[in-house]
Amino acid sequence: MPAEGVESLLMSTLRTIFEVNESINCPLYSRGDQLSLTARCCSARDGKEMCLVLARDFMNILVMMQGKLGGDQPRDGKPFNCSGCIGLIKFSERFRNNEADSKVEKTVSRLLQVMKELNGRAVDCPFLEALRADRIDDILDNFEPVPVPAGTVLIKQNRPSLKLYLILSGRFVLERNKEIVTILNAGEIVGEMSCLGAVRTLWTVQALEDGLVVDVTAQEFGHLLSSSATVLIYIAKLLAIRLELLNAVKLIDTSASMSGSLEDITPAELCQVFHLHQKSGVLKLNFRDGDASVAFRDGGIVNASHKNLSGKNALFTILGKSSGSYRFVPGLSSQDQKAAEIGQFMMLLMEGVQKDDERADIKT
Repeated sequence: MPAEGVESLLMSTLRTIFEVNESINCPLYSRGDQLSLTARCCSARDGKEMCLVLARDFMNILVMMQGKLGGDQPRDGKPFNCSGCIGLIKFSERFRNNEADSKVEKTVSRLLQVMKELNGRAVDCPFLEALRADRIDDILDNFEPVPVPAGTVLIKQNRPSLKLYLILSGRFVLERNKEIVTILNAGEIVGEMSCLGAVRTLWTVQALEDGLVVDVTAQEFGHLLSSSATVLIYIAKLLAIRLELLNAVKLIDTSASMSGSLEDITPAELCQVFHLHQKSGVLKLNFRDGDASVAFRDGGIVNASHKNLSGKNALFTILGKSSGSYRFVPGLSSQDQKAAEIGQFMMLLMEGVQKDDERADIKT
């Protein structure tokens, strides 16, 4: 392997723990507090906030380490100083590990393997992807699957819930006022709103069949959010999608004529409704810059097209539209009836939301 490749590998697996030796009027950290630095992120332990000034200092430390990866020894015992704000801290290395984050990777791999064996197929899990560089080892290292028999109410609307659940297998229905909002499958999470401080839950979650879940306490989940912007962004997007879906279910009566204006409902909300009701057919859309279509088979997306785009690229463009009209036509071509889904539905939706956000940022 070329030298630059080895160096890149070492940096990608670097993990260093720092300890605060001295704190002078620092508003965040005290003597003895520990800070974690990897090539991908930095965090404060025990649920403390990450100082932005210190985060910039860590960037400089990473650059310095990149030139000294040949040795695993601390910096000759000499402490680092932060750049300072109204206060100042001095901190030094307590531990540096240049081996792969095997504990994290093994835990993630173990969970994904369990889901694959239980479901007979590979399962996408964006929640675990968000946790890869964070504190999954603290929370899921000794996980034990919890059996959930069919008919069990996991979460009840308007009642307190103190846990977040990761679904390993089985199908769960999410309802609001006895109205189906969506069906949850392996790899998805539920219970996040209660862990974010909501006194009562917005919906009921019930097992449609025998399943297995992993539970995370509200306190553990709170530590995740406080130390990881990645998890926080994931949860915010998940909540936005589920609340949009709730509105979409109210807006559309699926037994009525499936046509209307995109001023009343977004393409993402339309897709969620067809997914929820496991529709088969083609959603035809008329935009100012041309026509588009999205093909569904039993609620899964098997094709999408818009102008010269197809597949995911076409779908992401369609999800970013805000004006036009739509019409749903039941039935599929023989080609679409046999086609594989272009991706896992929730993953497609979340990636589409992210790309729409990126386009908005570029415009501003």
